[in-house]
Amino acid sequence: MKSPAFQIFGTDATVYSTGVKLAPGIPVFFAGGDLDPAEKPTGDTKAQALAAMASLQETITEAGFGLPQVVFVRAYLAPDKSGQVDYAGWNAAWNTVFNHPGNPHKPARTTVGVPKLGVGHHFIEIEYICAASDPSAMAAGSAKLKLPATNPGLAPYGPLASRIYWGMGVLPGTGLFWTAGMVRKNDAPPPAAGQSNTYAQSVSTLQNLAGNLASVGLSYKDVVYVRAFLAPDAAQGGEFDHVGWNKAYDEFFHTAENPHKPARTTITTPTYGAFTPPLVNEVEVIAAFPQPPALFAQPDPKNANLRTYGAAASHIASGVAVKPGAALFFSAGTVPTQAGGNMETQALSALAKLRENLAAAGLGFKDVIFLRAYIIPEADGSLDRDGWSAAYLTCFNNPDQPHKPARTTIAVHSLPKPEWKIEIDVIAAVP
Repeated sequence: MKSPAFQIFGTDATVYSTGVKLAPGIPVFFAGGDLDPAEKPTGDTKAQALAAMASLQETITEAGFGLPQVVFVRAYLAPDKSGQVDYAGWNAAWNTVFNHPGNPHKPARTTVGVPKLGVGHHFIEIEYICAASDPSAMAAGSAKLKLPATNPGLAPYGPLASRIYWGMGVLPGTGLFWTAGMVRKNDAPPPAAGQSNTYAQSVSTLQNLAGNLASVGLSYKDVVYVRAFLAPDAAQGGEFDHVGWNKAYDEFFHTAENPHKPARTTITTPTYGAFTPPLVNEVEVIAAFPQPPALFAQPDPKNANLRTYGAAASHIASGVAVKPGAALFFSAGTVPTQAGGNMETQALSALAKLRENLAAAGLGFKDVIFLRAYIIPEADGSLDRDGWSAAYLTCFNNPDQPHKPARTTIAVHSLPKPEWKIEIDVIAAVP
């Protein structure tokens, strides 16, 4: 389906596109949200997916968008009552909403399996990103809600009393900043007696993120989207401590000092691997510059629309700023083209395919803002981060390609095919 707001890439043979490139200066709307712990959904994965997409359609309609303006979908699936992740049910729901004669539009998509969603009754959680040529409906609808205005470039949607917004619009002419996934500070104190470890680490992580944002003149009043990952907390009997995470979150957002609250997703991960003390929390954010940032005053010969931040010795950027008006590209989840082999082999295969998909849109690895890698734990429960890093460094942060994006690497419960060890999606900026 053609649109003046974006261009779709891929073939007719696939049920989703390999990527979507937006036109310059297009308003973007991020919709998604946490699952209501009090809600006990009914039905199988397909039924829950259809219900979730119906709810998302209400949100984007209120903001002035329709299904033909959805450019990217991310789905997290948890095992259903059978103990298995029902990827077929999700695909059946997808083909009821997208990629059919009544709506031939097919956004880019990433699908991964996670250990658990909410309190265990939910089998799927979905995020939408929308784009359209006319921002007036999004801005006008948000203004009618009379929500706290902490950043002139943002158009929030959702109830005033809730912990998070259901969606957040970004108006044209607004620069963006993507952070890498961040964890607790290295010198973070252990939890106090009787205190949740997840709470303590989440507070430290959010303090770390606040410093990252402050380094480019941003604060939590400017956040568009928060995505948090929780691992099992031994101090909570090996459960995922959503209560501890929410308690920490509530100290930074929707407060008297900061009435702003972003759109948000909270996802579980089976493990972070070998860290001492064990990691139980990682958070990444997207933020918006309230004014055009001066950091783009000087041109950059690699990509004039990007600026990277972080320690020179790090393999990844701690954050990447995107110039106002830059055209964005959202890739689908890219998987290995050869299923055998170890993590490094499969990651190299997936990165080679991702290079092809970027090239089809006139882009390269030098244009990547943010990269997220979903990796499968090894048979012994460990994470082959070394294999993934070896593959990553053939494409980024090397003499031939010095650019390095912001990045999150997260373990997942499963991927749509059991032989896959990794799936990768990226966001890039057209130079």
